[in-house]
Amino acid sequence: MKSRLLIIALLAAVGLGQSPDADSSFRPAFEVASVKPDPGGTLSVGKPPGGGFWARGIWTKLLIGLAYDVKEFQILAGPSWISHELYSIDAKRGDNPRGAILSPPQLIKQRIEDEEWHLRIQSLLADRFQLRIHRETKEQPVYSLVVGKNGPKFRESRFSEADFRKGAVPGLTMRPYELIGNSVAIRFLADELSRRLDRNVIDRTGLNEEYNFDLRWVQDMVDGHSVPDGPSIFTAVQEQLGLKLESGKAPVDAITIDHIEKPSPN
Repeated sequence: MKSRLLIIALLAAVGLGQSPDADSSFRPAFEVASVKPDPGGTLSVGKPPGGGFWARGIWTKLLIGLAYDVKEFQILAGPSWISHELYSIDAKRGDNPRGAILSPPQLIKQRIEDEEWHLRIQSLLADRFQLRIHRETKEQPVYSLVVGKNGPKFRESRFSEADFRKGAVPGLTMRPYELIGNSVAIRFLADELSRRLDRNVIDRTGLNEEYNFDLRWVQDMVDGHSVPDGPSIFTAVQEQLGLKLESGKAPVDAITIDHIEKPSPN
């Protein structure tokens, strides 16, 4: 398992939504953007107020994923360097309003700005990396997450205001080989499993509430060497959650890279 999985929780905190596509001639762009090589950098990503963007130790394939709201396994073609050469990015929108209480019309405006944020990163990729892509749907290997024959082994959440007062926070805690759900919908578990397995995981459990669970497993191999005894992620899903990952094929939305270059100098 790649060490980059350690930062998925941080990426979720950036606040990504569905990424729109736009004709490049109408796509908004950052006013100022710096892109520099960052060999050995540790991945961190930020979305400051006002629609700016910064990143350290980010690889291009992940940047494309942020721009188009897809996972890395959904990005097809492209040279090998997009997966391992790291960059530091600082981009500013031009105006940077301070945080404030937003009225309903302002909330609508904020949502539009969030969508524009994705488009600005798309513009950065087109301008500095000369990226050209097209979308397609391809039949790909997938896993179906289904309920095992004895039913789920976790319980429905009863999260309440009292839990908030005690400092509890609903959400999915993500560690290298552990996922802890506190009032979490199963679709989010499936989404995170897909990141860990580099393959789309489709939620076919039929479980529609929010749940508490704890999933722990061990890495199969480390640089070709054995690791301490423990369940694989597949065994852990079955034994600890009462669910099952079934292999199959299904149509998966993908982005194919038609052209990309290493970023132009600042």
